[in-house]
Amino acid sequence: MSKPRNYKTLSFEHEVRELSAITWDDKSPEPLAQMEYEQELSLKDKAFAQFLSKSGVKKAPEKVLASPKPRYYRTTTKRRVFQEGAGIGLGFSKPVKAGVCTESDLEPKKHQEIYYFLQKTLSKRTYFSLARALNWLILRGGYERQFLILNIFKMDADVMRKVKVLVNALKKENIVEGAMIYFDPSRSDYYLEAERPVKSLQIKHLFGPRLLGLKVDEVLMRYSPIGFSQVNESMVPEMIDLAKKMLEPHRDDVLFDLYCGYGLFSHTLGQACKKVFAYELSSTAIESAKEISKRLKTQNHMQFFSEKIDASLVQYKFPEARQSELFLLDPPRQGCESGVIAEIAKRKPKRVLQIFCGTDVVPKEILEWQKQGYKAKVIQPIDMFAGTANLESMVLFEA
Repeated sequence: MSKPRNYKTLSFEHEVRELSAITWDDKSPEPLAQMEYEQELSLKDKAFAQFLSKSGVKKAPEKVLASPKPRYYRTTTKRRVFQEGAGIGLGFSKPVKAGVCTESDLEPKKHQEIYYFLQKTLSKRTYFSLARALNWLILRGGYERQFLILNIFKMDADVMRKVKVLVNALKKENIVEGAMIYFDPSRSDYYLEAERPVKSLQIKHLFGPRLLGLKVDEVLMRYSPIGFSQVNESMVPEMIDLAKKMLEPHRDDVLFDLYCGYGLFSHTLGQACKKVFAYELSSTAIESAKEISKRLKTQNHMQFFSEKIDASLVQYKFPEARQSELFLLDPPRQGCESGVIAEIAKRKPKRVLQIFCGTDVVPKEILEWQKQGYKAKVIQPIDMFAGTANLESMVLFEA
């Protein structure tokens, strides 16, 4: 088994690599996708338990919750555009030659068909100026419908003319439901940035719907194509059911939903609560959350705020602490900012549910909650990212 030269000695991925007999190299970016799924789950169970134990967490995790769709599940996918001569190649981080369209066993086959179409179409001389201006091609939506985002670093009259030609080709083929431009002159490594400058042109709708949709618990939620949504849509109902069982929301409870996005948990778990206060940095996501609340007629007991989630927000801007508070936190991969957990613990919430999309930060945050007087009652790993060396985790804390 080949080992990489540089990865953390204490990390979940390290444990997966140590326990597996797979060759990890640049030619197989998704090595676990080649395993039988039961074997993959067993490997992750052992690796996660071992990782937590080595990191100082005494509480044993539950078995990994399997994904309903272990392969072909990603509803958000991307390809970086690499130009070579008059043609392009579509890959991930590593450059590929013109004519290459990298495949993935974790994406719906429909996505691969669309990328093949785009690779061949954008390699034509007609699209030379547009191809040169592209950072990423991104597909979003559900399993039946797809929406295309063109991430572009240069916009001029010639590029926009070629965009119009591409739009006509997309409509003729009826291959995507809609499309838009996302303007990223910084050519960042991230295919979508967290928050965009307000004063400059950043997005341009081309055709089709302006919002994407997701229905969970009979609640239809519509959100911006540039807003965050779970990459494995098949796992979302499982997450909602788990969150309800773990937090046990009641009509006398006040729910604080931090890093709420467009309000996935607010609009589902929050229905059972007396009041919901939800916070998220992205103003685009908060606008979507407010629109959903307005349509559902829940704005009287749900409030959404666009705020940076840090210790000062919790300390100075939250309403007065109540006896029956529930907290749900779904922070980005790096976890909560310093001081957030301590300030929440001071409010003495009844229960706290933290969702981790980055596995390596789980031990640090568990130990921080423990320091503040809250113990991990349940550690439930979820195979949100089947076929990869990563997990999503839901951890319930009580004093």
